[in-house]
Amino acid sequence: MRIKTTGDWSTIQAEAGRRLAETDRYMHPDFPLTESCRQALVAYRQALRDLNHTFASPAEVVFPMQPNIEKVRA
Repeated sequence: MRIKTTGDWSTIQAEAGRRLAETDRYMHPDFPLTESCRQALVAYRQALRDLNHTFASPAEVVFPMQPNIEKVRA
């Protein structure tokens, strides 16, 4: 389910920043993610960065869902 928000662009950017920070640790090269999960996270993070280019107004913004984290099995 995607989450729809209301507010101004600064509120949207703050929430996007929070979501990016939540996934920062997974982007370290030595974090054991599956390749498909890493690619999904890269796309998710790019979608968060592009919100202000994707939607015409803050009222239209729908945040993407974070992908499930899939670690490489040892």
